[in-house]
Amino acid sequence: MAEKRGGGGFFWGVVGFLVGVAVTLALLAFMSRETRGDFDPRTAADEAAESAQDIAPETPALPAPAPKAETKAAPVQRDPSPGIDPDTDDQIADDAASSGNTSRATPPDE
Repeated sequence: MAEKRGGGGFFWGVVGFLVGVAVTLALLAFMSRETRGDFDPRTAADEAAESAQDIAPETPALPAPAPKAETKAAPVQRDPSPGIDPDTDDQIADDAASSGNTSRATPPDE
């Protein structure tokens, strides 16, 4: 007598998965195909750029700059500014001492 075997679900599951992948790839290839013939790939940005070029007036060429005469002037001597001396300025010394950046700062508690 012939024995009927049940099951085979794993085999048909694998076959179904492979068929599904093949159909999906075929559909993607069909949808992404390019049409042949009179197809214009220009976008609205391309058209706007072309119309802007048509509207813009032609700019005249700039004249070439004249070469400057080579003369060297003596550097101007400036009076040195007194500036701020951190050793004699009380505010700077107090700020430095309060942040612990000088020997005037109190040692940290140990």
